[in-house]
Amino acid sequence: MILITGLGNPGNKFKSTRHNIGFEIIDSIHTHYKFPIFRSKFDGLYSKKNIFGENIVIFKPQTFMNLSGQPIKIIRQYFKLDKLKDLIVIHDDIDMDFLKIRIKTGGGHGGHNGVRDIIKYNGKDFYRVKFGIKNEIFIKKKLKTENFVLDSFIKKEIEKIEIMKHFINKNFHYLVKKEFSSFKNMIINN
Repeated sequence: MILITGLGNPGNKFKSTRHNIGFEIIDSIHTHYKFPIFRSKFDGLYSKKNIFGENIVIFKPQTFMNLSGQPIKIIRQYFKLDKLKDLIVIHDDIDMDFLKIRIKTGGGHGGHNGVRDIIKYNGKDFYRVKFGIKNEIFIKKKLKTENFVLDSFIKKEIEKIEIMKHFINKNFHYLVKKEFSSFKNMIINN
């Protein structure tokens, strides 16, 4: 079994904000692969389906970004996911240019409070799929990080995200099989 968690903040107020790209990607996977309706449990929303020969649970914690760790721990324990290598977390990264992708395991939180909380409750050896959100507006206007991540994507960014989601769905099997270099290459080379 694999647990794929997208990070974000609950509620319509945060729906299209930069910090919620993890939620957006999970929602896209949910729709594309016709997962069952999300169920509310474990302080989050989850759905489970067998695809590509794997039981996959997709999950969106609903405790706000900075408190994502405990809901992930609870759902991991419920599904008896003892190996952190079976946890994949999708989240934004302010230190990377818009839609750059980096996949890593272990290490620190890089200043991301959601990741910090996940490490606190679960340990650090899970996979992180990080999507860059930094753009020229952030750099030129020297905006505060907390304001920038809670602001909405601009129109041309939204268009590019939609294209990226298409390629994520098309190549989702690579993510499930943990063939991360193939997953990343198929997205950035399209």
